[in-house]
Order: sequence, then structure tokens, then C-alpha cells
Amino acid sequence: MHFSTATKILAFAAVISTAAARSTTKYRRQAADVCMVDSVTNNPSQADAKAAIDQWNIDVNTVNAFLNNASGLAHGMEIQNATMQTLLFAQDEPCQLKTLISNSDFVGGGTDAFNCAVMDLMTVFDTHVLQNLRSIIMMPSDSDVITHAINDINTFRCCNVLPDANIIWLDSATDNGISNEVNFTPAKEDACANIDCATVSTAANCTSLNNGNNPLK
Repeated sequence: MHFSTATKILAFAAVISTAAARSTTKYRRQAADVCMVDSVTNNPSQADAKAAIDQWNIDVNTVNAFLNNASGLAHGMEIQNATMQTLLFAQDEPCQLKTLISNSDFVGGGTDAFNCAVMDLMTVFDTHVLQNLRSIIMMPSDSDVITHAINDINTFRCCNVLPDANIIWLDSATDNGISNEVNFTPAKEDACANIDCATVSTAANCTSLNNGNNPLK
């Protein structure tokens, strides 16, 4: 792997975690740390990897539940409160990613698929997930803003974020010998059944790349 790519991957967690912390001061939980489970960046253990994958699963499932039920929420305070709670979990996802990419085996970069997944998350996660949630929080009565935000989140989660997470979870679980102890296939929100990622120009293609001894289904 080229040094420039490795450098970008190692910088990802710091960039996106800083953005999340800076932009969600009003909305994060009372604890000073935005992470549900703290990131471990110094040679994370097998237990740390398991905790990160387990928590990331919780984060994904919480965001899914919000997206599946958003259309039934009243505009205004109801959807604003629900979005604020969802943001707490969504902004935790980079925290768990930071732990997983700090594994000593991945510091210089992983497989082509793994590297692609991390880089794609760096590109899309803040803009198309976190910023959209913040837009709903700031304008909870604007139906156009809400509709655009939900649709954009669904598109990028279904075609980028969740396939990327699948690669990262699988490789991390396999590398740590815990593939039979964790779920490494992220659940998808209902909208994914109606989104054809093959027709989405911004969809990631990381799952088509070489993933070493961990073939992607």
C-alpha cells in the first residue's frame, strides 16, 4: 500500500472525530466524550475489537430504527428529539472505527477492500450522515429539509456506509479470531430494499476489490 494512502487512513479517525465533536456540542450527551465506548488507539486487544464491533452494531441498529420510523414522526419537537438521540449513536460510529483501524495489523493498511472502505467512510460519513441529522435538528419543521436529509442518509448508508462497515467488521473479526463471536454483517434499514446501488453513481465499489483471505459475499 502506498504511504500516502496509509497516511490518509490513519488520519481519518482524527478528522471525522474532531468534526463530530466540534459540530455536536449542543446535542451530545452530558458526558464530555461523544463515544459510547471509548476509542482504543494503542494496540487494541481482542476484547477491544469485540467491544467496538458490538457497539457499532448497536449504533447501526439505532440509526436504522430512526430511519424506519421517521416518516411517522411529527415534524417539530418529536422528530427533533428523536434525531438528537439518533445522532448520539451515529457520531459514535467513527469512535469504533478508530479502534478497529488502530489494530497493529492494519496500521500500514489492510487489503484493497479494507483500505477502500475506510477511505470511502472518510469521504461520505460526516457529510451524508451526521450533517443530515444535524440539519433535521436545526430545521425540524421544514419538510423539504427532512425529506432530503432522510433520502440522502438512506442512499449513502445503503450504498456506502453499511457495505464499508461489513468489510471492516469482517476483516477485524477475522484478524482478532472473533468471527464466531460477533455479528459482522450490518443490518440495513428498510429503504435499502428499494435502492438499487448499481444505479447510484456515488455508491462505493469496495466489495468488488480483493479482500485477501476474507472473501466478501
